[in-house]
Formats: sequence, C-alpha cells, structure tokens
Amino acid sequence: MQPLATIINLLGASALLISLTGCDAAEKSAQRLAEKAEQAVQDVAREAISGTVNELNKQVDDFQQSTNEFLGKPLVQPEEDVQPDEVDSEQPIIASPKSAIET
Repeated sequence: MQPLATIINLLGASALLISLTGCDAAEKSAQRLAEKAEQAVQDVAREAISGTVNELNKQVDDFQQSTNEFLGKPLVQPEEDVQPDEVDSEQPIIASPKSAIET
C-alpha cells in the first residue's frame, strides 16, 4: 500500500502546484486589471481638470477684457503662435554709430 500512498501524495502535490500556478496567473491578471483601471481613472481626471482649467482661463480672459473696456484701455487680441523671443527676419539689425568700432 505504500506505493499507492506515494502516488496519491504526488498527485496531491501536483494538484497543489497547478492550483498555485492558477492563483499566480489570477493575481497577475488582477494586477493588470487594477493598473488599467488606475490609468483610466487618471485619464478621466486629467480630462476633467483640463476642461475645468480651460473654462477658467476663458472666464479670466473675458473678465480681463471687460475690465480693460471699463478702464478705457484698447482691446488687444493675442497673436497666436508668436514667441516673444522671435526676431522679425525681414528687418535687418543696424548698429548705431555709437556702437561702431573705430579704427
């Protein structure tokens, strides 16, 4: 009867290893699902915050415009895609006579 008990123990150990492997796979799957859910929540939060910030910026711009109108300042429309550090390439830079080097 010893060989039968040994076979049953081996089958039991094999079943235990198979179930542990299944648990590991289930744990990894649950971890991936949790990561995807967290990413989805972050994306929704970013989208909501972005919309809120854009709306707030629009309201601030409107308030600034109405304040400038009330104060009698001229309306200034912001130029799109213009960096303050850009130099107009069509106008040459001319040195003043005082900055010229004398020889």
